[in-house]
Amino acid sequence: MDKLRKMALYCRVVELGSFVAAAQDQNVSPAIVGRHVSDLEAMLKVRLINRTTRSMEVTEVGHRYYQGCKISLAQLAALEQDMTNEEGEALSGIIRLAAPEGLGAPHLLSAIESFQGFYPNILFDLVLDNGQTDFISENVDLSIRLAISMQDSSLIVRKLTDTRLCFYAAPSYLAKHGTPKKLEDLDQHACLAFGASRFGDSWPIVTDMGLSKYRLPWRVVVNQTQFYRKALMKGMGIGLLPEIMVAEQAEDGSLTPLSLDVTLPEVGIYAVYPNREFQPKRVSLFLKHLAERFGKVE
Repeated sequence: MDKLRKMALYCRVVELGSFVAAAQDQNVSPAIVGRHVSDLEAMLKVRLINRTTRSMEVTEVGHRYYQGCKISLAQLAALEQDMTNEEGEALSGIIRLAAPEGLGAPHLLSAIESFQGFYPNILFDLVLDNGQTDFISENVDLSIRLAISMQDSSLIVRKLTDTRLCFYAAPSYLAKHGTPKKLEDLDQHACLAFGASRFGDSWPIVTDMGLSKYRLPWRVVVNQTQFYRKALMKGMGIGLLPEIMVAEQAEDGSLTPLSLDVTLPEVGIYAVYPNREFQPKRVSLFLKHLAERFGKVE
């Protein structure tokens, strides 16, 4: 077994949390797994995993080595695939894509469907989650994020498009409680907050001092877009969401956009991916496809 195979096996031990689980995953014996991890430790002259008969703990240097192994193995796989594709074979493989659950349907599903029309052998593992993406531990190729501004990081960031924030309420709520005209009017209304926003229990507004947080005694706080929209559609109150996530409801009239005398920030939609020298061809093609669909072609 060569060093690359040892590295891949070591990664499975770290990811699955045990030598036995990694052995079952790779269809080898636990003794073989242990021997090859020991081989790596001997070559590196460091302890990667502290183990007893009942438990194992990855050391600090073991975690750093795991992250480096994942990047190196991914770069090699991408390079090999690109070489294969140059021989004229059809593109294939899996794209693991992370995104906020509010963008899953219909936007990303539609993009995936149209992309697979061109490349039917490329499969998708779609992870819908409003949290931050750990590219290494979650083995993610590409992440879609919504943000007013992107913080500096070691990741590559590409803006796909912008969307506006807007206040929404159900026609039934407005018929019963009236339509607010000013931001201060919201004090007299039931308001719902989206808890998964990085602003938490506040709404972002633009003032003369810049971006500020506006907080009310929320009637309900929800951390999933689907349930947040449903709560608004049931007439439970007024909420704030990006227009792209409420386009269908605004079009069919189940939610009404509200114009208040307040300036709201634009939200950027970004594609984010690790800083890899060799990005898989399938990922770069899908990224281009997304940019075309969102109208921001480089």
